Amino acid sequence: MLILSRVCAEFHDKSGTPVFKVTPKTRLTFQEAPEAIRDDPLFAMLLNDRSIEVAENNARKKELENDPLPGGDPVQSPAPSPADPGAKKPAKKP
Repeated sequence: MLILSRVCAEFHDKSGTPVFKVTPKTRLTFQEAPEAIRDDPLFAMLLNDRSIEVAENNARKKELENDPLPGGDPVQSPAPSPADPGAKKPAKKP
């Protein structure tokens, strides 16, 4: 099955063995995932909240390629944490 995931996740089969993983590098790219992930409750939850989309056919794949996020929202990087040493500090006002 071809999926597009907006989140990072690890899916397990019925025995609890990890069978598929979405990483930051593979997020927002189409991936071929094993059918066994359908048995993971996490898959159902993410599918329900539209964090994962399944491209059942080429028309759906094209639709997702053109608008991968609900409502057309652009993908944004998370804002740096103030505690993040690499975060930029705001410029001081004169």
